Amino acid sequence: MKTITHRIVGAIALCMTGASHAQTGNMLEQSVETPIAALMADVFGFQIQTSTFRLVAEDQLPDSGSFWLAKGPYGKPLPPYPCLPSYLDVPIYDIGNGQFLVDDSGFDYGTLRQFRRTTQYSTSTSLMPPDDGEGGGDPGPDPTPDTRRNYEKFMAHLFSVIDTNAAAQVDINLYNACISFPPDTNTSGTLQIMKYGTNAVIIKANHFDYSAETERDFALLICDSVDKPLRKTVDFTGASDAQDGWLIQGMVPRNLVADPMFLLVSNIAQIDKAFFRAIPYGGPQIGITGAQPFDVVSNTITLQATINDLSGVTNVQFELNVDGASARYSLGTNNTISIETKYNPNGIANIYLKAFSKPRIFDPANLPDNAKLVFSGIGALPVDFENDTFLAFASDYASPDIGTNYVLYVIDKAQQVEARIFNPANNQTLASFGGYVPFATTIAIPWNFTLADHVTPYTNDTYGVHFVAYDPTTLDITNKIDREGVRTGAGCYLTYQEEDPFDLTYGPGNIYLNDQANTWIKGALKTLYKDLYKPTSLTQYTTSQVGTNRNHSDCIAQDLSNVEWAAFLQPALSNSIYSDFTLAQAHGNGYQIGGGTYFLNRFTTWDLMGWLKNYGPYWRLRKAAIWSCWSGADNSETGELGFGQACGMRPMGLQARSYMRKNCGLFFGGKVEQAWVTSGQTVTTAKAAAFLDQAWVCGQFQWPGGCDPTYAFEWAVRALLGQYPEMNPNGQAQPRLYGYPSMIYASVYDDELMLLDETHVKHN
Repeated sequence: MKTITHRIVGAIALCMTGASHAQTGNMLEQSVETPIAALMADVFGFQIQTSTFRLVAEDQLPDSGSFWLAKGPYGKPLPPYPCLPSYLDVPIYDIGNGQFLVDDSGFDYGTLRQFRRTTQYSTSTSLMPPDDGEGGGDPGPDPTPDTRRNYEKFMAHLFSVIDTNAAAQVDINLYNACISFPPDTNTSGTLQIMKYGTNAVIIKANHFDYSAETERDFALLICDSVDKPLRKTVDFTGASDAQDGWLIQGMVPRNLVADPMFLLVSNIAQIDKAFFRAIPYGGPQIGITGAQPFDVVSNTITLQATINDLSGVTNVQFELNVDGASARYSLGTNNTISIETKYNPNGIANIYLKAFSKPRIFDPANLPDNAKLVFSGIGALPVDFENDTFLAFASDYASPDIGTNYVLYVIDKAQQVEARIFNPANNQTLASFGGYVPFATTIAIPWNFTLADHVTPYTNDTYGVHFVAYDPTTLDITNKIDREGVRTGAGCYLTYQEEDPFDLTYGPGNIYLNDQANTWIKGALKTLYKDLYKPTSLTQYTTSQVGTNRNHSDCIAQDLSNVEWAAFLQPALSNSIYSDFTLAQAHGNGYQIGGGTYFLNRFTTWDLMGWLKNYGPYWRLRKAAIWSCWSGADNSETGELGFGQACGMRPMGLQARSYMRKNCGLFFGGKVEQAWVTSGQTVTTAKAAAFLDQAWVCGQFQWPGGCDPTYAFEWAVRALLGQYPEMNPNGQAQPRLYGYPSMIYASVYDDELMLLDETHVKHN
């Protein structure tokens, strides 16, 4: 992998505008020889030819440039300032290409008065005083220090990437500001900055190359101090949360990084100081030690994790699993992990530790659109579990619809065993078993969801299983009962968000997007579902093939006639005639869908779950496809509700190991482009969404008489990515399959799928 250089402008102090530079005695420009050579060597670290440098008068300095301090307030070279600090009365040298050397080597910073903010917005270092102007005067007492955390200080900021082509057409002032930056002669990544208007700054990012990146994106960081470390070690106990430092102000997907880029940070609050820097970032970095890969382990093992993230991150959440299945573990001090291996099947398995964080700055009351808010990292360690006795199949979340549930244990020798199923609320015995087993075998503990009389239904939602093998081993588990099942197969409800047809900033693109959504979703896809049983349709299915009541479909978009999402989604999604849901085009951020510049109305993950639960106990969608940015973000583990969870999608590993009603969905963990070019043809998300649904409904041979509704949803997703590989440039969109990958459109085999019987499933 190509290394992206970190020798960039790691921190930039924003200057105050309107402050006059200190007088320099109206010095004439003159050539100088070697007096500043030593200073240049100190600043840049190597000798530079200085014969053409000129001493410059203050009134001949530009308003902005790159001003290098020879010493700086901290006695060491700093990144350049975009304008001259107003308090310095020292020689200044023009070193070419808009760069200047400020000879502050003899300036006594120790005699400065404490800094007091006198303008609406100032972001210089704390040792920089204001310009007293005529007459000077006592600046008064020091201001009260701002003790807020950085995410609180900066959360009102708004970040965007400037499209200079569009700015040249619709905002000439912004365009002129972008092209007014002095030339950059560096070859490595650098940042230049200037103030724009009264509450914004423009940052020009030069020479950043992310073409070799596969997992990390360009991140613009912000901090209140340049001296704070970039990263910190995160611990399970949360003690590291007390440290505050660098956070993400904004991000640019790696495939969209250009040279140069112009970034806008606006709505800047009144803050004492702020510094920016740029790094490649892809989430927390995690390592696991304590065992070598493929070591044989048994009983309880102890591992140790190392977790590194940005230094301003707080409230990191953790989740551990074994090949996607839940595990019995505890997290302790010094990032130790204790795993009881006998609660997972024997054999080679991967231990995964995931860390979730929110290092991006945002106002929780006004979340940005189409911006990643939650980041995750994964560390993995493959080991070989080997135990004399272990839990082979917990059968957690089993549905009472199966009649009798079985929990499976494995013993490796002849011995006495006993088991008891009980109510955790009062320790009431529901069933008991025991006896001598004369050989190594798998033991099945059956239970039919009743009380001890084997007749009266058990009404609680959890039950415990206590198993003892006299080798000796004791295993205790608590299982949940799936009483919030999945909807019976019915129709598919369709929707999308219209873009502003009157906004021609980028040409007729929005009109095209709306027309495509109307054609493929409201037209072709709605017709496919409604004509499911017609003898003249593409599918020509019968109820014996796909189930009853599948030919229900409607499509209402968020448009000028339907501005409020709740007005049409709530009655539709709480209706029993819909089991499937496709949202084919919308803005999103992982927590909300909607918004933008045309329609401000949004709905949240909690709104969606509330509408779905109005359906009743079996509220979970059978299938969902949500085509919006970050709809599949890893945020449910952070305590926030994700869209997959809101739709009722239980984790893939859980569905693949439990006798529960199955469902499936497609969501996106990254930024989804609204259109792309495949084989010379422009394709929109609406057309791709129609392709996915039709592939799942019709199967591989899509002609009358050839359609087959028993192809796995995973197959349909693979077909989508094969048809439109450009929809996921460099892994940007991150399509994520949720739920049961072998789910099929035909609902007549749902009882088989519930019992993990895939006899009627086609995978290829």
